[in-house]
Amino acid sequence: MRVKLIKIGNSTGIRLPKAVIKECGFSAEAEMTVQNGGVLLMPVSEGRLLWQEMFQADIQQNPVREKGEWEW
Repeated sequence: MRVKLIKIGNSTGIRLPKAVIKECGFSAEAEMTVQNGGVLLMPVSEGRLLWQEMFQADIQQNPVREKGEWEW
C-alpha cells in the first residue's frame, strides 16, 4: 500500500487508513522501530512484556562504561 507523506509542524507523518489501524490493533500509541532501512509499527504491549528487548536496545545505544570512564 502506498501512502503520501504529509507535513505536520516541523515533522513529517503519514495517515493510516482506519481499516489498517483496526487490523493492527492500534489505540492512541504505537511502538515504532527502524529495521533494515524501514519503519515497523506495532501495537503497544501492556505491562512489561517487551521489557527485556527495550533494556537490550537501551544498552546498545548507551553502553555501560568501564570504571573510571564516567563523565559528571
